[in-house]
Amino acid sequence: MKPNKNLLMAAIAALSMLAGCAGKPSQAKLDDTRQHALFARDAAAWQRLEDWARNDDPDAQRTLAEALSSDGGMAGWRKARPWYQAAAERGDALSAFRLARIYAKGLGAAADAGQSARWLALAAQRKQADAACMLGLRAKDGGDAAAARGWFELAAQQGSAEAMFQLGIAYQEGLGVAADQPRARGWYEKAARLEMPAALQTLAMAYEGGDLGLKKDPAKAAELFNLAAHAIHDFESALF
Repeated sequence: MKPNKNLLMAAIAALSMLAGCAGKPSQAKLDDTRQHALFARDAAAWQRLEDWARNDDPDAQRTLAEALSSDGGMAGWRKARPWYQAAAERGDALSAFRLARIYAKGLGAAADAGQSARWLALAAQRKQADAACMLGLRAKDGGDAAAARGWFELAAQQGSAEAMFQLGIAYQEGLGVAADQPRARGWYEKAARLEMPAALQTLAMAYEGGDLGLKKDPAKAAELFNLAAHAIHDFESALF
């Protein structure tokens, strides 16, 4: 009995797909390899990262770019930029955001406000939290409170503590929305749970003064002021 040609071709295609999946490293594997490359100065690990990146894997391209930018000052940024761009062109939102920062700060490339704005907008459209928050801040600075709120809401949905804090301000002050103290407090509390210093301090002041619909509670205020003082050393903002 002759084998069915269509079935045979389908089986070959399926095996090829499985092989491709098996060859794609997980993010955990990429991160582990990056650690070996950076801290153990493992040449084989560097080679593995580059091999995976050359296989058009955007996660691998971004991870290699992160390793390069961490390892060599401006020379490292120059080597990293093409890999960030390759990943961004394949849909990686975080790489697009990193490119926006590269061109804004002139990190291993000539500063270029137009390129920075282009990549920032693309990252935000792909729902990258920091990019959306930055567009919200720019809209707020430009006096467009409604657009700012839309970007902050998108960023907050993606976990941006800074966007949550800005929504707290919007509802507290009635910027583009009706003033609503309970909703403002809710956003501040969400940001505070992510250990954002400004949100912790805002809540501390609210408990101290009896604002945002809260009863005065000096003990709670002192606790939050203490948390804010510690958080300021650990909280890292990616905004630029």
